Amino acid sequence: MSVTVNGEGIQVNEETLYLGGLNIKNINQIYGLNNLTELKKLILYNNNISNINNLESLINLESLNLYGNNIKEIMGLASLRKLKTLFLSNNKIYEIKGLEKLTKLESLSLEDNFIKKIKGLTDLTQLMNLNLFDNQISCIENLGSLRKLNSLRIGNNPISKKILEECGGINEQGYALEVQNFVKYCTRENKNLEF
Repeated sequence: MSVTVNGEGIQVNEETLYLGGLNIKNINQIYGLNNLTELKKLILYNNNISNINNLESLINLESLNLYGNNIKEIMGLASLRKLKTLFLSNNKIYEIKGLEKLTKLESLSLEDNFIKKIKGLTDLTQLMNLNLFDNQISCIENLGSLRKLNSLRIGNNPISKKILEECGGINEQGYALEVQNFVKYCTRENKNLEF
């Protein structure tokens, strides 16, 4: 199986399609993509994609990499029910939304965006890895349902040191030292009480 991008044929290799750094502006430029219903991994990093579209037929996709594009809004992913890994780092995303149907998601990377609020993750109860490094988040919230979370990168956000310390702190790379303490922090009714 293959697709055509900018007039060039590109083969699918072991259920993986590698289309990184090809100056793709629109996913619709990938001719033949909608025929790849058995595709497991799609790599589209370092392109110029601004809208997530034309992925509806990729119902067996488990990994999608859209790192380093111009995406402002998370959309067009609802049919990807088997997705386990999603990379949306280094984009222009302001809001976490459009992920509710991706209940098998285990790893989500939203590093280096413009996100101000943690939300839209409540249904992602299988999530184990969450990267929110280098955004504009000022409050730890809405992580309460993520009981399987074991890696949380939350550094480089305007969160008060007091709150970070209360949750167990972060290391030099911005990873939570006590991930489940951050989850528990979000389930407390009065955030000023000890847990």
